[in-house]
Amino acid sequence: MLYEVNLPSLSPTMEEGKIVKWIKKEKDPILSGEVLFEVETDKATMEYESPEDGYIAKIISKEGETANVNQLVAIISDDLTFTQEDINNFLKNNNSDNKIQSSEINPSENDKDLVPDKILITPLAKKIAQKKNIDISKIKSISRRIHTDDLDINETFNNGAIRVFISPLAKKISNEKSIDFSKLKGTGPDNRIILRDVSDSNNLSENPNVNRLRQAIAKATTHSKNNIPHFYLNTRVNMATLLKFRKDQKLKGNKYSLNAILMQSISNAFKAFPESNCTYKDNGEFIINKDHNIGIAVDSKFGLKMPVIKKINNFNLDEINSNLNEKINLTRDNKLSPSDLSYGVISISNLGSFNIRSFDAIILPGQTYILAVGQIFEDVYVDKGKIEIGSFINLTLSCDHRAVDGVLASQFFSSIVQNLENISDDN
Repeated sequence: MLYEVNLPSLSPTMEEGKIVKWIKKEKDPILSGEVLFEVETDKATMEYESPEDGYIAKIISKEGETANVNQLVAIISDDLTFTQEDINNFLKNNNSDNKIQSSEINPSENDKDLVPDKILITPLAKKIAQKKNIDISKIKSISRRIHTDDLDINETFNNGAIRVFISPLAKKISNEKSIDFSKLKGTGPDNRIILRDVSDSNNLSENPNVNRLRQAIAKATTHSKNNIPHFYLNTRVNMATLLKFRKDQKLKGNKYSLNAILMQSISNAFKAFPESNCTYKDNGEFIINKDHNIGIAVDSKFGLKMPVIKKINNFNLDEINSNLNEKINLTRDNKLSPSDLSYGVISISNLGSFNIRSFDAIILPGQTYILAVGQIFEDVYVDKGKIEIGSFINLTLSCDHRAVDGVLASQFFSSIVQNLENISDDN
């Protein structure tokens, strides 16, 4: 059987994508979860994983070509018996019955009587299991579904080679660096080889995705500066109360990051000024958001990403801190989903660790603000006629003038500052 592979929508604003690279070529086998192609979206260059086992019957959109969302880009077959006539007829009678658009594909109605209760298996793996009389109820899968990699990969694809569990990204990097991954020791789930194992084996310092990500960032920032009328608010924040709060909390066993406290302060400012929690779309749509969705700039070996923590208004500081740490770890492990990068209203860019005192940041397309955070520094100030020495940080808020005017943005920004300077256990 032949199946469509249509270009998925990988972000709410994505309308088209450029096929950067095909990882597989025609007639190559493909396993569920393996990277099929790389696509450049309006936010970043991302990998698209195959939702099914099978073989690449036809590549429709070539490298460098741009396709619209839901446009046919490839055809997958569950075996190698297809002919060119089959492909031509499939294209001629192209319909939505055999579309593959998501890795969350459930067994079809025809599959249910062949699959034991609550066991998910791909069509090709099921076919092989039936042919070899394999009891799939005894198969331990390394993923949510049983696929051919969980059966007998030696006879199916590797012609007797030693079976090796390896993640798609780790396998890709291994092949590009000519590393024999069969000799590596996996540290992932069920001793699966993951990227860390490949990197540690060869002291890898470069990543092939970085240049493509930089191209995507260049496109996004150019779009932002050309289409979003930025204006900037900046101030200096007295950190005395906040530093004492963090020190006292640390003695209690609570280690809160500055970014987590910033997120809570932003959320409280949104509560005080609900109209500031708004976004203006390029199509002219203006939205006041109910949830407080805040992003954070995270640098990793895979490049700069801005994951978003959603519904922060429902979290206390402990929960914000925990969610933030989780998102940072997912970013550094390159495990973010498209939804993790979407629906933010404001993002935080913190360069304090690089000894940067202040800077102006560019708003991420689709958002309204970005808060630039500098390093904590000591400086003199006058308090009631006396010269004192205190700790401060500089904050700069970049704002989209289409969404907010100077007064509302200033009220929102001032509220953030007040929340930081007056933080307490009651916040």
